[in-house]
Amino acid sequence: MTSKLVNVRLDAARLRKTFVLRERGVSLSEVVRDAIDERFAALGSADAPRDVRAIVAQIHQAYSDPPDLPRRSHDVHDRKTARRAIVRKLRSKSR
Repeated sequence: MTSKLVNVRLDAARLRKTFVLRERGVSLSEVVRDAIDERFAALGSADAPRDVRAIVAQIHQAYSDPPDLPRRSHDVHDRKTARRAIVRKLRSKSR
């Protein structure tokens, strides 16, 4: 197996932590490898189909409109009226 050397910039706090880890016999290379493996596993399989509806539902839940938000003056599902409203809004802000 061929391996590559990777340089990582660390702030002062993380650098101190690496010294403590080394003193306790922890291999920093192993820490980095484990972290990469964990993050990669968390991504899930690239071939796995994504549940788009669930993702959109999470976004709507996290960034929902406030209850006192007034109704929009245009139909957001009609691209022509939405475009006109966006252009109108951008023009009013640039003046």
